[in-house]
Amino acid sequence: MLNRVRFTIFLCFALVALMLSPSTLSAHATSTYAPAVTPGNLAQYAVLYDTCQSTDPMVCQSMGTGLNDTQYAALQVIEVSGPVVTLQLITIYKNGTGSQEGLTVNVDTGSSNITSLGQGPPGDYFVLAGNLQSPDNIWNSPSAPTFNATKTESVLGQSRSVNFLNFSSTFSFGPSSLSTSSGFAFDQASGVFIEISFSFTTTGAAGNSQIKFALGMVDNNIWGTAYLPDFDLSANPTTVTIAGSSTGTSTITLTRSNSFSATVKLTATPSSSSITCSLSSNSLANGGSDTSTLSCTGSPGTYTVMIDGNGGYSIHSASVSVSIIASPDFQISHSGPISFQTGSSGTATITITAQNGYTSTTNLEVSSAPSGLTCNLNNNSVSGYGSVTLTCSGQPGSYTVTVKATGGGTSHSTDTPVTVSAAPASTQPASSLPMPLVYGGIGIAVIVAALVAFLFIRRKPSGVVVAHGAASGSRDPSVDFVSSHTVTAPKARLFQGLAQ
Repeated sequence: MLNRVRFTIFLCFALVALMLSPSTLSAHATSTYAPAVTPGNLAQYAVLYDTCQSTDPMVCQSMGTGLNDTQYAALQVIEVSGPVVTLQLITIYKNGTGSQEGLTVNVDTGSSNITSLGQGPPGDYFVLAGNLQSPDNIWNSPSAPTFNATKTESVLGQSRSVNFLNFSSTFSFGPSSLSTSSGFAFDQASGVFIEISFSFTTTGAAGNSQIKFALGMVDNNIWGTAYLPDFDLSANPTTVTIAGSSTGTSTITLTRSNSFSATVKLTATPSSSSITCSLSSNSLANGGSDTSTLSCTGSPGTYTVMIDGNGGYSIHSASVSVSIIASPDFQISHSGPISFQTGSSGTATITITAQNGYTSTTNLEVSSAPSGLTCNLNNNSVSGYGSVTLTCSGQPGSYTVTVKATGGGTSHSTDTPVTVSAAPASTQPASSLPMPLVYGGIGIAVIVAALVAFLFIRRKPSGVVVAHGAASGSRDPSVDFVSSHTVTAPKARLFQGLAQ
């Protein structure tokens, strides 16, 4: 920045002295004032000398560190419209930095929009109208300075007609004096300036100082073969596809041309805040790798990332299209709660649903089964998508069973509610016996009854009494009656019972 300021001060001194010098004024204004340059015309310049000597150290210090660290300067024609020429002024420094400034000049009126030449109306001394000669005015105005001479000179190895504008001035302020001398040289055919030199000398009680500066053309593409040092940016690949939360990359390469040596600063600007991008190197210096890696990650979608390279006076860009897609995945779900009673079991269907082209094998397991409940799967894996059956049995209570699925580098789980209720109590009376026992008991009772009857039949009746001394041939009729009834009646009842 100090170098640029110093050049501005030098040029301002020269222009002020030029405007004050009466020897440069003329009423001659008969030529046609039209641009002779075309878009793309380029001239390169270098500092020929830059010196400062003073008995007061503050004088040279105030002028900065000098212009000797400037590698080159350039003037490029961007556009020509009528008498107006649009220019780009370029400066590249030896430390790799650069600067540029755009301006417009009117070769007819001499007006310019550049404001860095100090106070007062800006003037055009960069490009003049073509084919002027001494003693023409440099602009189409009677008050404009006039050329001192037109001579044939060897410029960059070729004979050219050169218009010179030289002047010198001396001003006295009491015991102090100020002397200036300036010289401009312009190519007659194109109107482009070839050289500017300036000398500034002061003497007085405060000390003596002398400043000298000269800037001269070192190449051009008007009659020479100059090319503007420049660069280009490229991306490889230009299209990046990212799956899920992965990171996508592209290599940004800087290609230098025509001895471009400036440092290029890189910035990456995505088209949306849903994607984040960074560069492995934000500054590419001459002599380095001239590459930087662009890394991006973000939410699913399609984006454009612009990578801008600023070389101080030249800006170039590269673009990368970034597509982020959801990674292949799956979902796991259950068919609903399980309910059953003690002594039985319940089931639920566990389903694996593929997403985004998921084709991996998914392994399943019962990762959490509470105490009191036993659960298992009929299959422990599915390929891509499918379903398995979860079967549970256990004691009464409310439970939650977790089935975990793992596949494709990720895991998901589903929780299935399980409710087990107690079986209802039996409706049969507690005192009742099984029917086989009932029928067996009846059979035993019948057998016992038959045995009892048999014993009664075989036993002699206790109710029969025989009188002592009774003859065997004569019997009492009452005895016969009792005897027949006592024995016969039980027999009849017994046989009736057996018949039943």
